[in-house]
Amino acid sequence: MEKTFDSIGFLKDLAEELIDGFRKAGKATTPVLVGSAREKEVRNKLELIFPQSIGIATGCVIDSFGHTSKQTDIIVFEKDICPVFSINDTPETTYYPCEGVIAIGEIKSTLNSKDLVDSFSKIKSVKKSKRFLNDKTCWRKYCSRQTIQGANNQYYSQNEKSNDQIYGFILCEKIDLKLGTFLNKYSKLITNEESHLLPNIIVSLHDGIFVYLDSENNCTKEDKNNADNIYHVVNPDGTFQFLLSKLNYYINRGRTTDVLPFEKYIIKNSTLPGNGTMKKI
Repeated sequence: MEKTFDSIGFLKDLAEELIDGFRKAGKATTPVLVGSAREKEVRNKLELIFPQSIGIATGCVIDSFGHTSKQTDIIVFEKDICPVFSINDTPETTYYPCEGVIAIGEIKSTLNSKDLVDSFSKIKSVKKSKRFLNDKTCWRKYCSRQTIQGANNQYYSQNEKSNDQIYGFILCEKIDLKLGTFLNKYSKLITNEESHLLPNIIVSLHDGIFVYLDSENNCTKEDKNNADNIYHVVNPDGTFQFLLSKLNYYINRGRTTDVLPFEKYIIKNSTLPGNGTMKKI
C-alpha cells in the first residue's frame, strides 16, 4: 500500500492500459471494428481524466452558417453548456455546435500515407467551422457562461490565434512509414495549407510526438504560424501524457465566443413577430 498518491504513476499506468487496449482491439475481425474499438478505448481514458463538465464523444461539428464537418472520432466539448443534436441517439450521427467544441481528434491504428491524408482532411473539415461573433473583443473561457470584454489587443480570432481555435490532434499506435518518408509527406501536406486548418499535433504511442518548431527561437509552437520546422521527439514522460497536458491546457486556456450563439441552433429568431392577435386582460 502506498502512503501517498502518485498522479504521474497513475497516468503512466493509464497510458500502458491504452496501449494494451489498442492491442486487444486489433483482435477484431474487420478494420472498421478495430477502429471503433480503439476510438472507444481513447474516449474512455479521456473521460477518466477530465472534469464532469467536459464531454467526450464522436460525431460531426456544425456552425450557424450552414457548414457541417465530416464525422470525427473524438470530440471534446462543453457538456454542461453545448446543445447536442442526435439522430436516433446514434453517436456517429450526433452534431455539436462549433462554439462548444474544444478539441477534436482522429484515432488510427497504424498511420500510413492514406490515413495521414484522411486525418488531415477530417480535421480541416472541423476547423473550417466558423464561430458566430458579434464583437471580436468579446469572448469567454470554455465551460464558463461569463462573457469577457477584452482590450483591443485581446481580440478574438480563429484564424490568427491558436488559443481561439478548435485544437486538432491525431493519435495512433504506431507510424507505418520510415521516419524520413513520414516527415516528407507531413511537410508536403502542410506547405500550402492555412495554419488554422491544420492538426496541432500528431502523437504516436510508439514513435513519439510531432509538433511545430520555431528554430530561430528554439521553441515549439501550437500551430504552423511562426514555425519553420516539424519537430519530432520521444517524450521521456510519455506521449499520451503529453497529449493529455495539451488538452488540459486548451480546456483551461482556450477561448470561444459568447454562449448566446447557441440560440441560433435552436430558433432562427427568438423575438416574436409583431403581427399577432391581442386580447385585453
